[in-house]
Amino acid sequence: MRSESIPVKTVVIGGGAVGLLYAARLVLSGQSASVVTRSPLQAEQINRQKMSFHSLDGQVLPVPLAASPIEQGLPPGNLYLLAVKQNDLPGLLPFLREIPQNASILALQNGMGHQEWLAEKLPDRICYFGINAEGARRLSGTEVIHTGSGSLRVGPWNETAGPDPVISAFLDWARSVQIQATFEASIQPFAWRKLVANALINPLTAIFEVPNGALLENPYTVDLMRDLFVEAAAVASHHGQKLGETDWQEIFAICRNTSRNLSSMLQDVKRQRRTEVEAINGYLVQKGKEAGIPTPLHESLLRVILLKTSMGEEKVGGDRS
Repeated sequence: MRSESIPVKTVVIGGGAVGLLYAARLVLSGQSASVVTRSPLQAEQINRQKMSFHSLDGQVLPVPLAASPIEQGLPPGNLYLLAVKQNDLPGLLPFLREIPQNASILALQNGMGHQEWLAEKLPDRICYFGINAEGARRLSGTEVIHTGSGSLRVGPWNETAGPDPVISAFLDWARSVQIQATFEASIQPFAWRKLVANALINPLTAIFEVPNGALLENPYTVDLMRDLFVEAAAVASHHGQKLGETDWQEIFAICRNTSRNLSSMLQDVKRQRRTEVEAINGYLVQKGKEAGIPTPLHESLLRVILLKTSMGEEKVGGDRS
């Protein structure tokens, strides 16, 4: 069966930057898509006001997007795009277990650990994982900016026979809108490299409150990134993933290519929201402990980010009282 003949009905779960980006681009290109939000208010605003999508060429386009809150369950579809943070996944489990039998799930979480959780809860045959490098920033619950073009790698965690027809059709769509989309026989090595890049860039930008490129402007932060890389590479090696000088240089290139970007962790800290540090640096610390590999620098970053966000939460709580 040709992938083009498969009509894909995508349900995007998550009203953050990445979720709104993909939902808007799907609808604007004539695809069937809806979004499921955590907040009933956000769903109501999207349905009433429409979304505003800021394209790379500066256009601001209205998007007639159907939205519903998660409390109403998941609408019918054959592709469910998980665009929520990793710590939000457990709350979705009752809904994910009720999706149609012919549907596929594509998880776009940062960090690692979600693949193990999904493998325990859902059949392997329906779970695919994505490494998204398309840039987006959410201005409000109904407005998103496409901040940069990039790649999308999709595949199962471990090698299988190949993509199912729905995943193939979704990748065909992505290529049609100039996303550099590829299917990988196993996403695992790419996930490790994305994890390490995030573990070096995101917490440092959040702590020092600087854009990505600023990390390369100071020799002290560069040295710290290098030491963090050495720790992470030792953990990755224990799990069969060899990281070397090419991977270190790739992290430098990411910083340069996204020099003006504010990492998602920095944006979360600024908004006094829970970050994904436990799924990124925390995952490396956990796997290091299991293997007997010390990761003191990553553990320090983990503690600092957790402290920084908890202090913000206390401040918000104090302001509300």
